[in-house]
Amino acid sequence: MTMNYHHQLQLLADILRNQQDENYGTHVEYEQIERLTSSLLQNDSVPDNIKSTLMGIEQFAYQHDKDGQHGQFNASELQQFVQQIEQF
Repeated sequence: MTMNYHHQLQLLADILRNQQDENYGTHVEYEQIERLTSSLLQNDSVPDNIKSTLMGIEQFAYQHDKDGQHGQFNASELQQFVQQIEQF
């Protein structure tokens, strides 16, 4: 069974929720977030009104992974991303 964008969004929300719960994100998680958001942003089936959120999540993951700030983030920012994803 292939993953449609709804499944990808749910996976993305699960990863972000896990990071929020653990107050930490790993290098592998950030890479997975970047791949997921990139795939979703390139998918024409994904509604345009979620794409700005996806770009914010992609930037969040890139900054925290590349800057080595794996555990340094604002949990409310993650909560906001999850809430925005769950609207779809």
